[in-house]
Amino acid sequence: MLVLTTLAGFALRSYLLDRYPFREDEAIYGYWALYGWHQDPFFLHVWPDKPPVFVWLLTLAFQAWGVSPATARFLNIGLSTLTIPVLAVMARGWWGDWAGVAAALVAGLAPFAITFAPTAFTDPLLVLAGSLALALMVRRRFFGSGMALGVAIMTKQQGLLFVPLVVGAGLLDWRPSLGDGPTPRQRALAVLAFLAGIAAVVAPILYWDSLRWSVAPSPWDLGARNVGAVSLTALAQWGARLRGWLDLAWYLLASNLAWLVVSAGVVVGVALAARRRAPFRTWAPAVFLVAWAVGFGGLHVVTSVQIWDRYLLPLVAPLALAVAWAVAELQGVVNGWRGKGHKGFPGGALMLIGLLVLAPPAVLAAAGRLPVGGDHGAYSGIDEAFAYVTAASHAHSVALYQRELGWHARFYLYDALEQGAVDLRYYPSSVFLADSAAKQPDRRRLVIVPDWSPLRDLDPQLAARGLTAKVRLRAGHFTVYEISAQSQGDARWRVCRPRETRPALTAPTAGAMMCRP
Repeated sequence: MLVLTTLAGFALRSYLLDRYPFREDEAIYGYWALYGWHQDPFFLHVWPDKPPVFVWLLTLAFQAWGVSPATARFLNIGLSTLTIPVLAVMARGWWGDWAGVAAALVAGLAPFAITFAPTAFTDPLLVLAGSLALALMVRRRFFGSGMALGVAIMTKQQGLLFVPLVVGAGLLDWRPSLGDGPTPRQRALAVLAFLAGIAAVVAPILYWDSLRWSVAPSPWDLGARNVGAVSLTALAQWGARLRGWLDLAWYLLASNLAWLVVSAGVVVGVALAARRRAPFRTWAPAVFLVAWAVGFGGLHVVTSVQIWDRYLLPLVAPLALAVAWAVAELQGVVNGWRGKGHKGFPGGALMLIGLLVLAPPAVLAAAGRLPVGGDHGAYSGIDEAFAYVTAASHAHSVALYQRELGWHARFYLYDALEQGAVDLRYYPSSVFLADSAAKQPDRRRLVIVPDWSPLRDLDPQLAARGLTAKVRLRAGHFTVYEISAQSQGDARWRVCRPRETRPALTAPTAGAMMCRP
């Protein structure tokens, strides 16, 4: 069952592999991966605002499978798919086999996870690393847990939020009242192994970063500057921010029916656990996971963090595990009924109900019909536009003007830019563009204009300088224009002869000419 669920999750995540182009941040990561490999491994001139683990991994993917958006997305599809068995194994270790199947089902069919898998964002690796750190901590593999947590932290600054989750999960088994808790010596060794695992990943990267500090800022410092200082927001803003985050959180399941069934299942699980006075080890992990999820969301509400959908991807893990716990409680009651001669619904029936509820929104997510995740058509045609520029640069030097597509150009035209075949120029206004183009008569002058950011006054600005823009390509939401000199027409009809002069007090100007038809 776990294998089938994992394969189904992989298939759903793969459908959008090459359907849509890169968004801005995806193009940034792709460019960083190329730049760091070919030119500057220390990023002394181009400064990433994210820790480098995902960029390095993306670089290896490009070298193994070729440079393309599909390569970057296939990497994240694989990472997202691996998260499914990691959560399933963790749930099975806590609550039994059917809990593992339930966790795999929710993680595999979660629309939010499906929509973000075929992207080149850092978040799928962040969630896999954080989930793996939690799973290894539960199994008391402290060194491995520390390494996985170090990967999460060095993938994205948000990885720090996994620290209380992983550490807290480890402390759940250290209650003296359990009777089989570790000795003080074992605790000390566990802490040392955990810290050593973190240091094995974090220390080399911090050393690499320290070699840059004299000329380049740390990704941690630059990231804080780029997003703005994260601070507490005014109380009056909490309501609006809560509504904004809840609107995005709905897409974790993307179905009112799914949320109703999941919520009811968890509530029933809580009631059953309270009624039968379930042991601490049974309910404590679920309560802790829910508390962490609430704290995670609350922190985003009360601070000035941007309300962006991908920030909520880590919530897929506690959601899947909470459902797994509820299924385990329901299955435990069913097993008790069977022992007393009552008929009950087997775990397979619960999984079938879950499949029927979760499958429709999962299919919608796989088809790209949810407004979260990667691009959904706004950048349609950008591949063809840059392919035209690349082809044009093979025959003639090109000056390419752009206003919103700088990172896309640096990724798609990386080789042409490095070879000097394309000169990338930013223009803040039509006046600037026309003036710059007038000074580049020896190059083909191209400009890519998105439909959603038109240049309304370009024609008169060009005409004032004797230039005109001609459409060379229309693809999707993008138009490629070529700027060239205005045609003067056929001037062969003009006949010039000396200007006729009449006797005057002053002599006519020497060489005066007049032209008539």
